[in-house]
Amino acid sequence: MQNGFNDLSSQPDLIGNSPEIAQLKKHLPVVGNSDEHAIIFGESGTERLAAAKTVFESSPRKDLPLVVTEATRVNAAIEQEVNVKFFEQGVDENNKLSGTLVLDSFEKLDSEAQNKLLPIAKKAYLKNPKSGEAVESDIRIIATASPVIQTQLDDGSFDSELFLVLSSLSVRLPALRDRKQDIPFLFEHYLKQLCQQTEREVPPVNFEVFTELLKHNWPGNLKELENTVRSMLVMTAPGKELDVDALPFAHEKEVFTKLQIQDLNLAISNLEKELITKTMRRFAGNQSNAARLLGVSETNLRYKMKKLGIKRRDFIWGKGLA
Repeated sequence: MQNGFNDLSSQPDLIGNSPEIAQLKKHLPVVGNSDEHAIIFGESGTERLAAAKTVFESSPRKDLPLVVTEATRVNAAIEQEVNVKFFEQGVDENNKLSGTLVLDSFEKLDSEAQNKLLPIAKKAYLKNPKSGEAVESDIRIIATASPVIQTQLDDGSFDSELFLVLSSLSVRLPALRDRKQDIPFLFEHYLKQLCQQTEREVPPVNFEVFTELLKHNWPGNLKELENTVRSMLVMTAPGKELDVDALPFAHEKEVFTKLQIQDLNLAISNLEKELITKTMRRFAGNQSNAARLLGVSETNLRYKMKKLGIKRRDFIWGKGLA
């Protein structure tokens, strides 16, 4: 794979054994093998870029330049995010600008970016930013979009012509609530993955946890499930069983009642302080391991600790906050 300024290698593979995922695994390579533009539809947290990865890796263009970007970056500077990045990788043997553009969160494009993307989608000639020479483009676009784009098309805030050009092929990703039989398998996958990252032994899981997981509606889809596992590990001591009390949504009504009588910023700060304190105590002040489990950068963790008045030395000596 000849990568551009970003690539898809860090994206996970599609995981699951449900009929919905089995069908998706068959369909995505077919879409990839085509040379038409494609849109991957899915709610937030459904791993749309993971699906884009499968499409790209099944494509005859997989050895050509690849540029991966996000709509808000394109809004700020489409020439830099698209034109410049492809031109810097050079033209092909036919003097065409070839490759694949993966555009995440397509529905967030503003009207100006939509207008500028349309010629690229139509494979028109593009001007070289340095030489000014017009070069024929042959860029395949794989876009991802949330369901909100349908509302934008209905109210006219999104260019219907651009949408039609790019939707030659389409893929719809199932929400997690529509493939609940995958939840136990996914939970175990994230649990093993996070324990490996933090060098922690995989704990046993109480069977009632899976009962509650299957009851939940999962509005945040796979990302919410991963964060649930992360939170449970923070709230459970090493060597102890993961039980329903560690589920972040197990007492959501009680938590909501408490939050109603607090200032919102204060409530968020208190929750952050509790999670960081428990995690720092767990790792005896090791900020690198704590940041990894909390899913933030080490720099961000240090900033939050300073802001919340949490001192690393308290945990090195096994003290911490009660």
